[in-house]
Amino acid sequence: MGDEGLIGNIAYDFDHEKTYEGLVRLFLENIDVACVLAAPRVDLPFYQSKIRIAPKGIGYPHPRQVAKRLGVPYYVVQHNIEECVSIIREHELTLGIVYGARILKKAIVRLFDVGILNAHPGLLPYNRGPDNIKWAILDNIPQGVCCHLIDEKIDWGSIIFQQIVDVYEDDTLIDVHLRVKSVEQSLMVKAIGALESGYRPSRTQREGRYHKAVPGDLEAKLRTRFCEYKRNYAAIVERWQRDSDC
Repeated sequence: MGDEGLIGNIAYDFDHEKTYEGLVRLFLENIDVACVLAAPRVDLPFYQSKIRIAPKGIGYPHPRQVAKRLGVPYYVVQHNIEECVSIIREHELTLGIVYGARILKKAIVRLFDVGILNAHPGLLPYNRGPDNIKWAILDNIPQGVCCHLIDEKIDWGSIIFQQIVDVYEDDTLIDVHLRVKSVEQSLMVKAIGALESGYRPSRTQREGRYHKAVPGDLEAKLRTRFCEYKRNYAAIVERWQRDSDC
């Protein structure tokens, strides 16, 4: 891998933190991208928890602008339709890199010889689904990031790298969010390098635990639990490293 024309960036077609930072980071790391497959925004009718963990009111350059500046072909296309299949085949993509996507169908995943790489903001398989930072606090497990080749299930597949993320006593939830996002970007670059060097993970994760969005009754306890969590974080990490099989 590493030859021009093999890596496809799977992203969103709107100003999105991970999409923007991923494109820029790959450029800075001299990782060539053959094209960007950017899906339009879709409003999903799912319940979302209320306490905000991400910065508010921050605008990012549109990924189309970034791709144009970098000279990378940019396609606005839903990821699970035949048009996307045609683009993947036209560019002979070997590896997909997710910087913004909904659930990808098996037919799309199997088009990539190496697979589709994702960075998940939680320790798999124990923290699958949304609201990973909040669930880590409520479940008393470390914050973390896993890079994995995705499979047909949500937050599922062969783990390449994982990393525990630091938490400090004076952190806000937004601090933790930003630190997790930073680790996602660096770990993704590390995983791409491993795949380019020929590494292929052999173990598919266990099913673990899948969460939905944090319900209101649990979220009401989050701020108190967060204070305790920060004070005890070193012990939480130590117990995890001793007892988990990850």
